[in-house]
Amino acid sequence: MTPGSMGKLIAAGIAIAYALPLFLSDSYLFIAIDFLIMALFAVSYNLLLGQTGMLSFGHAAYYGVGAYTVAILAAKLAIPVHIGLFAAPVIAGLVALAVGWFAVRVTGMYFGILTLAFGQLLHTIVMGWYSFTGGDDGLPVMPPDWLLAPQSYYLFSLTVVLVCIGIIRRISVSPFGKALHAIRENRQRATFVGLGVRNYELGAFVIAGAFAGVAGALRAPIQQMAFPSLLHWTQSAEPVLMALAGGIHTFMGPVVGAALFVFANFVITTMSDYPLLIFGSIVLLVVMFLPNGIVGAIQKRRTRSGSAS
Repeated sequence: MTPGSMGKLIAAGIAIAYALPLFLSDSYLFIAIDFLIMALFAVSYNLLLGQTGMLSFGHAAYYGVGAYTVAILAAKLAIPVHIGLFAAPVIAGLVALAVGWFAVRVTGMYFGILTLAFGQLLHTIVMGWYSFTGGDDGLPVMPPDWLLAPQSYYLFSLTVVLVCIGIIRRISVSPFGKALHAIRENRQRATFVGLGVRNYELGAFVIAGAFAGVAGALRAPIQQMAFPSLLHWTQSAEPVLMALAGGIHTFMGPVVGAALFVFANFVITTMSDYPLLIFGSIVLLVVMFLPNGIVGAIQKRRTRSGSAS
C-alpha cells in the first residue's frame, strides 16, 4: 500500500469515526468512548514496551494520577474537566519522572518489579488519603453540561485521542524515537555509540506516563468518579495484553488490541464473571499462533505477498 493510499484510508477512517454519533445509540457510544480511552492507554504503554523494550508493570499508576488530577481540581478548586485535562499529563509526567529516575537505574525484570512496587505505593497512598482523594470511596467528578451528552463526550474524546496518538506517532518516527528503537534492539551497542541510554529511557518513561495521564483524565468524567482501582497493578495488565495482542512492534497494533479488548470484554462480561481471565487466554492463543500480534502478522503476510509478486 502506497503512502498516498494509506493517507486516504486514514482520512476516511477518521471521517467515519466523527460520523458515528449519527448512527450509534448512546450505549454503543459509551463502548466507543471506552475503546478510545483504552487505545490511547495502550499506545502510550507501547512507547515503553514496543519502542524501547521496557516492560513496566506499573503503567496504571499514571493512568490513575491523570484521573485523580481532573477529579481533585474539579472537587477542590472547581476547575472544569476540559481545563483539568491540560494539567493531567503534566502531573502524571512529573510523577513518572520521579518514579522513572529510580526505575531506569535497573533493567529487565528488576525494572518491571520496581515499577510495580512504585505503582502499588501510589495506589496505597490514594487508598488511605481520605481527606484529599476520598480514599477507597473514590472522588466524584462531574463533566460540564456541554459534555454530559454521550455524543458530545465521544467527539471530545475522539479529538483528544487523535491528537495524542498523532503526537506519539511523530515522537516514534523522530530521531528520539529512532534512538529508543536502537536501545530496544541492543542496549549495550547503543551505549557504545554514545547514546545516553538512561536519559532516553527516562524520557520515554515520562512521555508514556504523561499520555497515560490523558487517558485517565478522559476516564474519570465518563465514570463520574475517580477510583483507587485505576492505579492498581491489575489495571496495568490491560495495556500489556492489548499491546501483545495487536503487535508490540507495530504502531497500530495496540489500537487493534484495544479494540479486541473492549469489544471482546463487552461480549465476555455477559457470559462470565472473569472477563480479564478469558481475554488473557485469548491473548495467550494469539501470542502462541501469531507471535508478532494481529497487525504484525498482517504486515508480515503482506510483505511476503509483495516479495512473491
